[in-house]
Amino acid sequence: MIIKHTILHILEKDAKNLLLSQNEMDINRPNLHDYLEKQIQKFNNGDFKTGQLMGNDYLAQVLDDSNNMNFGDKSARLAEKLFAVIESLPEVPGGDLLVIEFTDDDDDYFALFKVNFAPRFSHIVDYDDDVMVNQLVLNQAVLPGAGTTPDEGIIVNLMDGSYRLIEKSYRHEGQRIQYFSERFLEIEPAASVKKELQGIKQAVKHVADKFDVPMHEALATTQETIFENVSEFGTISTEKIANAVFGDNISAKEMYDDALSSREINHEIEVANPLKYQKKYATQKFKLDSGIEVFIPVEAYQNKDVIEFINQPDGTMTLMIKGIDDINSKFNG
Repeated sequence: MIIKHTILHILEKDAKNLLLSQNEMDINRPNLHDYLEKQIQKFNNGDFKTGQLMGNDYLAQVLDDSNNMNFGDKSARLAEKLFAVIESLPEVPGGDLLVIEFTDDDDDYFALFKVNFAPRFSHIVDYDDDVMVNQLVLNQAVLPGAGTTPDEGIIVNLMDGSYRLIEKSYRHEGQRIQYFSERFLEIEPAASVKKELQGIKQAVKHVADKFDVPMHEALATTQETIFENVSEFGTISTEKIANAVFGDNISAKEMYDDALSSREINHEIEVANPLKYQKKYATQKFKLDSGIEVFIPVEAYQNKDVIEFINQPDGTMTLMIKGIDDINSKFNG
């Protein structure tokens, strides 16, 4: 990754000050390149939404090279609009606007991150009647560490206009709004993979309850199918989930499709960062009514030579773990 340009603008909302930097940061300053690269990497591993800029979009027009604005001018234009938007929204905090232009794998990108301040204590050397006293002070304007995903932001591929977006939802006048895309950038991204998966889970639970499918089986099969889809294809097929969970029950699958449609869930979901979801869904997790929690690797879940759920005549269930040669305690002292 090559960082070409970067600039920082300060959105001092409480003081009603927008402090626009008049020059770019020096990329060669110690640790700066590493910090920026890690911020970009954390963003790309986050739960982002995707979309495509159109020529008449506000952001596309700002980024267009034919508008005679240089990198600093573009960043200032965006900072001015963002500051005006958050000034009218009491719920949205101020922060810093970090703007980066970089090259990665032969493509050029424009990144814009709104980074909210994180209050942190730091030390200062003070004097009391000529006596040195080391004090702790609360600094209200400390940026999060490099290992923290930006609170809100967008990365645009300047070669084709595709983008990735992370944003937060705020309550304003009794309603939840996503001001970053709706009021600031004026774009309509697709739902994030996380939101799509939440919709799938809700649909499966709704239908499983109606058709008396054991909930733990329905959700475990859903998770297993998602894991297999992501691992093999990098996508999630709601049709494959339906077939795995509801089998030949046509009525259940029709209700499931209706539930997905009402939640506006795509039938084929592209997963841009499959390794994240492979790791997330590699282990089945169950909590029993006794309080016992069980973690089962997904590859072992369907192997009845290793583990088996047995329904008892009295309506209870037995979980049998088989073929144990050794047990190790995970005590963490």
